[in-house]
Amino acid sequence: MRSVSRRAILAGSLAALTTSCATDFPSLPGARDPEAYSTPDSLVNFSTLGGASLGYEIGRSITTYKADPRFVELLEAWAQDWNALSGLGPMTTLWSYGAYVNKESSLHASGRAFDIAEVEHEQGSVSCRYDVWGPGSSTEIRDYWRLAASLQAHFGYTLTHLYNQAHHNHIHVDNARSQWEQSTFSAGSRVQVYVVQSAIRHVFGADVEVNGNWNNQTRDALRPIQASLGITRPMADADGWREFLRATASAT
Repeated sequence: MRSVSRRAILAGSLAALTTSCATDFPSLPGARDPEAYSTPDSLVNFSTLGGASLGYEIGRSITTYKADPRFVELLEAWAQDWNALSGLGPMTTLWSYGAYVNKESSLHASGRAFDIAEVEHEQGSVSCRYDVWGPGSSTEIRDYWRLAASLQAHFGYTLTHLYNQAHHNHIHVDNARSQWEQSTFSAGSRVQVYVVQSAIRHVFGADVEVNGNWNNQTRDALRPIQASLGITRPMADADGWREFLRATASAT
């Protein structure tokens, strides 16, 4: 686990307390429907994901979170998938800033969002604390985007440090876009294009500008990578999208 200074912890704590994920939502029909953000009638407690204990990043204490039970199932499916793909062995502890939080206009308020600060494994760790290590070593940034790709495969809305400064200390996931289905690719989604471009650049080592625009440079850089991975389906195809994300997540 990477050593974190007291100053960095305090800075991260302040950011978590003073910033909100209330702006973390795509422009989708009904995305601002108050019913979509109401607190579920039945939240469930969960204290593990993929066999890993859950902890609160501020103060680093093991804890239990609350979330919509269906969303916990999505998180568990991701955790099992990441355990198999990461190349770092089983997860041991997952540090988070929270799941259910009583905020208006936020999927945290309905227990359908989760913020990841660091994932510790038996053979290493992956930190989402860009505020601590950014711009990062090649290994840190590579593993960050491998983790982001694994999350994107399960959650249509995966917000990284490129989204805004409020996400420099965590990766946020929710299912506002994908709902209860698997993630699909949209060329108009800036957050998804960020993941693709960052995978091209930082995981597969190809030259591309990371700007959130689905442009010719990005497509041209992507094609040989898809070919080398044996991916024949386009990104617009749900299977082709998922194959690329899983290949990115497992690229050690």
